[in-house]
Amino acid sequence: MLEKKEIAALLILPLILNACSTAPKSMLTGAIAGGVVGAGVGQAHSQNSGGTAVGAVVGMGLGSLIGYLSHKDKMKNQEPKVIGDKPIEDWSPSITKPKIRSYMVPDTIDGNKYIKGHRVFVLESPGEWSKD
Repeated sequence: MLEKKEIAALLILPLILNACSTAPKSMLTGAIAGGVVGAGVGQAHSQNSGGTAVGAVVGMGLGSLIGYLSHKDKMKNQEPKVIGDKPIEDWSPSITKPKIRSYMVPDTIDGNKYIKGHRVFVLESPGEWSKD
C-alpha cells in the first residue's frame, strides 16, 4: 500500500513537470481535467486513497498527452499569416553584414614593458537595416 508521502508525490509530480515547461495552456487544462476524472474513476473503482492517487496520476498523464496532441494538431492546421500576396517574413527588414577591418600590431618594447603582438579589429561600418 502506498504511504501518504508517496501518494502526495505521485499527485504533485505531474503538475510540477507540466507547469515548469513551456507547455501550451491546452496541456495544463488537459492535465487538470484528466487528474480530476482519473481520481474520480480511481476512487470509484478501488474505494481507497491509493487507487485515487493512481487514477489521478494516470488521468493527468493522459490529459496532458491529449492536450498536447490537440495543440500540435491545431498549430499544424493554422495557416501562415500573409499580408497582401507575401508572407509576413518577407515584409520583415533584415540587417546587412557589418564591415570589419583588422590589422596586426607587432611585438613592442615600451620602457620596461613588453607588449606581445596582437590583432586589432576596427568596425568600419555597422550593420544597417535593409528591406532587400
